[in-house]
Amino acid sequence: MNRIFKNTSTLFSAHLIGRLGALAITIWLMPRYFTEHALGGYFVAIALTNLIASLTELGLQNPLVREMTLHLPQTRLYLGNALLIRSVLSLGAYTLMIISGVCLGYAPMIVEMIVFLGLAEIANSIAQLYRCVFRAHEEMKYEALTVVAERGAFVLLGGIAILLGYGLVTVCQVMLTASCINLILSIGITRYRFTALRFQPSRGIVRVLMEQALPFAIGNLFNLLYFRVDAILLSKLSPDGVDANTWYGLAYAIVNAFTILPGAFMMGAMFPVLSRVYEKEQDRLPGVYTFGVRWMVLSGVPFAIGLSTLSHEITAALFPTYTPDTVAKVATALQWLSASGGLIFFTTVVLTVLRAADKRRAFSMLMGTTALLNIGLNVILIPRFSHVGAAVAMVISEAYLLIVGFGYISKRIAKLTERGFIVKAVGLSALMGIGLVLLKGHLSVWVLIPLAVLFYGAGLAVFGEFRARFAFD
Repeated sequence: MNRIFKNTSTLFSAHLIGRLGALAITIWLMPRYFTEHALGGYFVAIALTNLIASLTELGLQNPLVREMTLHLPQTRLYLGNALLIRSVLSLGAYTLMIISGVCLGYAPMIVEMIVFLGLAEIANSIAQLYRCVFRAHEEMKYEALTVVAERGAFVLLGGIAILLGYGLVTVCQVMLTASCINLILSIGITRYRFTALRFQPSRGIVRVLMEQALPFAIGNLFNLLYFRVDAILLSKLSPDGVDANTWYGLAYAIVNAFTILPGAFMMGAMFPVLSRVYEKEQDRLPGVYTFGVRWMVLSGVPFAIGLSTLSHEITAALFPTYTPDTVAKVATALQWLSASGGLIFFTTVVLTVLRAADKRRAFSMLMGTTALLNIGLNVILIPRFSHVGAAVAMVISEAYLLIVGFGYISKRIAKLTERGFIVKAVGLSALMGIGLVLLKGHLSVWVLIPLAVLFYGAGLAVFGEFRARFAFD
């Protein structure tokens, strides 16, 4: 138990520092130095490269963690064979990135950004396999180190480049440099702390990995398609063009910075535990599952309500150089995306459990239908409501994923052992939201946020959540 919280806190702290640093670049420096149109192009390039880079993942990451967790002495063999697979996929994915950027008719500057951002995605994709070693051995402190090094390099060098007057293409080159630092550091730690790399092709290992990965590959592709296609569709379908990507992208960046907790907790710390318990200790599975759901609910509900309530105040404080009209556009998107951000806390539990239980078909079907729903909603809503339509589509899609996913898990995998924490989270968050509504016209948003956190945390303490709720069973 201590290891889970140690790993979670380590990963969360590292990713939080990294994302807050990147967030400072994205929402503080970039809006002050680049036009809305240029910044919109940057968000499009990020979305496109990130989406196509998912082809290199091929569903490999989670099966790799799962198999190495169950067969730690064979770490070297699993890693070497996974690297061979990913190297081939990376070459194809990068080629597709460049072709897509040109064929979709984007401006030359956007295509140039895709060139460097694509290489950065490939470097991070390869580094991610080394992070699988850290997760399988439940030594997340090393992943935390690589995250801090990569994000720190980007924030420092990227910030200097922007302040010195360089353009967004240079920022993309800095991102590539930071990704290379991440890769080199990941290789070094793995080599000297865990195992020397040795390429020893094994049909058996490749077959095991691919049998598990391919069904997940389809689901993972749908997952990335679901999260990234909105930005691409927005640039083509919105009446505001790529400017809409700026309004949507800035709001998304704020929400995304704080949804690292479910990733660190569920996919980082809980995934190896869930995999092991599902395979070897089925009687403990409901307790472990409830444990994960509890802390995601207790974290996600207040996040959604608090951010939604203060969306306009936060936007106005973060973007003082924008006109009231632009602030309103970003704030409206943020209000909707805060709801989807809260839902991500819950849906991350769904996806982690399905992966840990090796429910490949269910995972692929769920992500496929969610992606299709999201694309359909975007096609309908974006031409009419621009960036707000994309945000609404995200909320509806996350709600669908939550309802269907939890229904499947309750029927086929595990049931919650209790539900009282849901009432506590909703009740405390509602009181917090009411307080914010009453006070936000009288106090600064930077005072309201810590007051809200203090009130909610005190409420959880009164209900005993910090005292007696750190056990699985």
